[in-house]
Amino acid sequence: MKAVLFPQAETISVETVPDPRCAPDEVIVKVANSGICGTDIHIYRNEYMSQFPLIPGHEFSGTVVEMGKEVTDLQMGDRVVVDPNLYCGHCDFCRNEQANHCSNWQGIGITRSGGFAEYVNVPAKAAYKLPDSLSDTQAAFVEPLACVVWALKRLSVYPADKILLLGSGPMGLLLIQALRHGNASQITAVDRQPARLQLAQQMSANQTVIADAEQPKHLKDIAPNGYDVVIDATGVPAVIEGAFQYLRPRGQFLQFGVTPMTAKIQISPYEIFRNDWTIIGSFALCYTFLPAMAWLENGVIDVTPLVSHQLMLSDFATGFEQFMAGETLKVHLKIGD
Repeated sequence: MKAVLFPQAETISVETVPDPRCAPDEVIVKVANSGICGTDIHIYRNEYMSQFPLIPGHEFSGTVVEMGKEVTDLQMGDRVVVDPNLYCGHCDFCRNEQANHCSNWQGIGITRSGGFAEYVNVPAKAAYKLPDSLSDTQAAFVEPLACVVWALKRLSVYPADKILLLGSGPMGLLLIQALRHGNASQITAVDRQPARLQLAQQMSANQTVIADAEQPKHLKDIAPNGYDVVIDATGVPAVIEGAFQYLRPRGQFLQFGVTPMTAKIQISPYEIFRNDWTIIGSFALCYTFLPAMAWLENGVIDVTPLVSHQLMLSDFATGFEQFMAGETLKVHLKIGD
């Protein structure tokens, strides 16, 4: 089969590799759509928990074309979306409703072969049958949207909260839509790119602010006493470090964007103490595929405007370079028929 390969850090190739083998508890999925994610950039740069060589890709959907002998709850031809987070089910974290911190965690497209390929083998328990109403494009958004669901489970948005969202890329735009259906009275979005801010407004952000030297003034004009919730969706350490100046006393800061593993910021512990701040992390997702699918199926989240490029597998390198340069929104590889 054809697959994208990261043979080593900062190296891309599209190669013919052996077809995956199906273990007794696995299925083989013929990939339809597979989305490029910011985490893939960190993997490519050797800033994440992956090892090389690796077939990346963790946002994908497809069709079951082979089943292991132990699989009973799926059928040949089922359209599925795959949770890339694999949990052992028996460690202390898994048994204490903290499976995303599983001691034996593995990630499809992160620590084992993923969905930037024609076929991928996955544990059957990680494959969710898709409703017929969801398109392949929508299905490839289930994983990133499940991350949004998990983040909002971690965060408490109270009635009439003012929210500041730093970063209006694909994930930020999903967050805006999700937050609009919650308690927020005001959502202010920040980004460097005017086109992304226009989309943020279309998706019901109340105000948008360009990320430039005037950003602090504009944001403080909007919320003189600060924001109840500040969310980083950039993963840029300098942005994160500066985010706390906008957080009001008793405010919540959510770290949603993925940074390099070695990144550091400076923050005053006295300010955390003095302001009663709550700082929240949100790692990946935790059994949140079903609510993400429900949001899509019921029209709560519209992902159609977020796909700027649909490419063939052979065009991955070009699309990935454009994505890294910030020239795209979500890029989908159309792999299946």
